[in-house]
Amino acid sequence: MPYIGAMQPTDKFRTDLDRAARRAAGGGEAAEIEALRSFFSRSFPKVGQEAISSLFAAYLERRRSRPEAAAGWLAGVGSVLMMDYDGTPFDKADWEELREAVALEEEEIDIELLEYVMALVVDHGAL
Repeated sequence: MPYIGAMQPTDKFRTDLDRAARRAAGGGEAAEIEALRSFFSRSFPKVGQEAISSLFAAYLERRRSRPEAAAGWLAGVGSVLMMDYDGTPFDKADWEELREAVALEEEEIDIELLEYVMALVVDHGAL
């Protein structure tokens, strides 16, 4: 891929997510899932573990039937949590899941992140 300027944080997250999955793939599915869970959790220190666990559980549900789509979904969720939504095409149920996950942490989550996520939720008709 040719150099086109500085890598955006969401692009780096996607690249690092793919790299974490590839590194763990040789150890079997359980090792890959644990590596992804660990990477996802470490990537968002401003988000509490209850929300991270909820979102990762939603990813695992998607992964059972459509692994490639699930990886894109998780990367899109990451872009939202980075406060740099990349336009991943979430449906209303996806936005509702995001809303419910951050609501689990409303007392602990960074207020700017909470406001950002909730504004996206409202913009996408999921409130």
